[in-house]
Amino acid sequence: MHLLLWGVMVLTTASVLQSRPHPGATGERLVISLVLAGCLLSLAAAALVRGTGKSEAATAALPLILGAGGNVLALLQSNSMMMVPVATAVAMLFARLRPRLAVPLAAPLTVAIAVVAACVSPSHNAAENAGACALLCAVLGAACVFARQARLRHDHTELLLAELEDSREAQTRAAAVAERTRIARELHDILAQSLSALSVQLEGARKLAERGTVDPALHQLIVRSGELTREGLGDARRAVAALRGDDVPMADQLTTLVGRCRRDLALPITLSVAGQPRRMTPEANLALYRGTQEALTNAARYAAGSPTTVVLRYTPQATTLTISDHGRAVPADHNGTETGAPVPPVEAWTGGGNGLRGMRERIERAGGRIHAGPTEQGWIVEMEIPA
Repeated sequence: MHLLLWGVMVLTTASVLQSRPHPGATGERLVISLVLAGCLLSLAAAALVRGTGKSEAATAALPLILGAGGNVLALLQSNSMMMVPVATAVAMLFARLRPRLAVPLAAPLTVAIAVVAACVSPSHNAAENAGACALLCAVLGAACVFARQARLRHDHTELLLAELEDSREAQTRAAAVAERTRIARELHDILAQSLSALSVQLEGARKLAERGTVDPALHQLIVRSGELTREGLGDARRAVAALRGDDVPMADQLTTLVGRCRRDLALPITLSVAGQPRRMTPEANLALYRGTQEALTNAARYAAGSPTTVVLRYTPQATTLTISDHGRAVPADHNGTETGAPVPPVEAWTGGGNGLRGMRERIERAGGRIHAGPTEQGWIVEMEIPA
């Protein structure tokens, strides 16, 4: 449409310049110059300014100026292409306004150009010229009405498709939540009952061991088995909470995990949290927790006794969790002095690689990324979940 308006500008200018009287600075020629300027300015404004966000009065102003100017030019220059600006104005009215508003505005312009055409044309074909002008305006108006309705229907169809897509996504999310809830319920019924029963049995075994005369090592083993069972029950509950979408602060989970690893793995671990905590998806929470668990287990396995650091950092862009150690501690003799035994190279600490592969798969499923590799002092694992 906008390209057509620029074409009408060129056509109208060429027609007026080739017709008589020519535009000028005095009398009738001055009127032609002013009217031509008004037509060109209205066409340029219509071509440059989009129709959104304007009132109906402002939308109708430009076509009315153009149509009135076209009628004046047709009256003053009988040889010009008088119907082009007026027909363009009628088309603009029907293209940009509702039909019930466009008809009362376009009808006077159409009648005026038909009367002007009849007046300036020779008597033997005055009616034909008048009818041709009126017909051109009517055809262009009807075409613009159909085009406008088609555009509105297209926009309405796109809106319906977008709403349908949103509805399908909502149904998919609801189905996923329902499935996760079902799985969580099954896990809770199976694991919680079995682990709870095992914990009760181990507690009974511990009390029996305390009453009788048993090996202290066996007694300690029973006690530790009970503790591991309770910890496993806590992990199961944590997984169930993640499946149900419960929001458990990551800092609280890491505090519990680090305390357990200090006790069980004999790791000197420090935990620090920086930034403003934010809520993450259950998948991201569980992925970071399991990744930290695996990283600390690997640190205890391949760098036993090494100072280990866990840093949880919240930034506007992402949530980052970093676990780093300083490598395997140098063995010492019974007097506490270093023996000088060689320290295994960092490249040898990777083991089979299944733990790292599982960590990576969890983090990537949650939409994040993971980096694991040697440093100058030891090993580092960095997990990042975008905000």
